[in-house]
Amino acid sequence: MLLAAAASDWKTFDRIWDWTDKAFGWAGAPLFAWRWDPAKGEVSDPNDASDGDILIAWALLRAGVARKQPKLIARAKQSMQAIKKLLVASHNQNTILLPGFYGFGDGKTVTINLSYYVFPAFWHFAHVDGDPIWRQLSNDGAALARVARFGRNSLPLDWLDSTSGGQLQPAKDWPARFGFDAIRVPLYLFWAGFDSDADLGVYRRAWRTTEKPPAYFALDEKPDAKHPASDGVLAMRDLIEGQRPADALLWSAVKEGEYYAASLAMLALLAAEDRGLR
Repeated sequence: MLLAAAASDWKTFDRIWDWTDKAFGWAGAPLFAWRWDPAKGEVSDPNDASDGDILIAWALLRAGVARKQPKLIARAKQSMQAIKKLLVASHNQNTILLPGFYGFGDGKTVTINLSYYVFPAFWHFAHVDGDPIWRQLSNDGAALARVARFGRNSLPLDWLDSTSGGQLQPAKDWPARFGFDAIRVPLYLFWAGFDSDADLGVYRRAWRTTEKPPAYFALDEKPDAKHPASDGVLAMRDLIEGQRPADALLWSAVKEGEYYAASLAMLALLAAEDRGLR
C-alpha cells in the first residue's frame, strides 16, 4: 500500500486496501491480524504486528493527502489512535512500542523489536495528530537503538528483552543476531533524519567490511551467515551512506524473484526520494 501510494497507482492501492481491510481487519479495533494462511484462505494468527499497523496507517494517510480523500485520512487517524492506546506503553521511563497486542510482556520483562519502529511514520503522525507522544516514541526508540549494541559489530538484535531493571538483552525465544528484522532499523532511522554517526555509524562500518557483506551478523560465539546480503540490503547500505540507491539493485532483486529484497530496495528508493537524494 505504501509503495502503491508513492507510485500514485491508485487502482493497486484500492485493491490491496480493500482486501486487507476485509481479510485482516479486527472486529473490535482498527488494527490488523498479521498472518494469513494461503492454503486455507484464512487468518492463521489473529494477533497484530505493530509495524504492519503503522505502515497501513501511514499508507492511508499518504494516500488520503495525495488524493484529497478525507475518508482515508480519517481511517488512518482511527488506526493511529488505536496504536497509541493499545501498542504504545511506558517501560523503564521510556515510551516504547509493543510488537503486538498480546504476548510480549510478563509485567517485568518486555520483548521489543526495533525494526517495528517506523520512525518516518511517527513524524508524519505527529504532524497530523499533534500528540507529542509520537515524537517521544520516536526519540526514545532512536535512543534504544543507540544502546542496543551487541557482539563484535555492536549491532542491535532482531528481538530484545528489556528487563524491569533497565537492561537490554537478547530475547530468549529468538536467534541472537542482527538479521532480517533488524536490517530495517538503519533504513527507518535514516528516513526520519536520524543520520548522525552515533545513530548509523555501526551499520555503515559493518556493511563496509566487504563488497558483499553476510546476510546477517551473529553474536561473537556464533558464525555469521554464509550467504551474502541481498541487493535490497545493498540498496539500504547506499542509502545510509547518503547516496540514492542504484536502480540496478532493485531490478536485480526483481529478476531473481526475491520479494523481500525487492521490497527493501523499493523502500530505500522511497526513503531517498523523501530525503531529497538524487
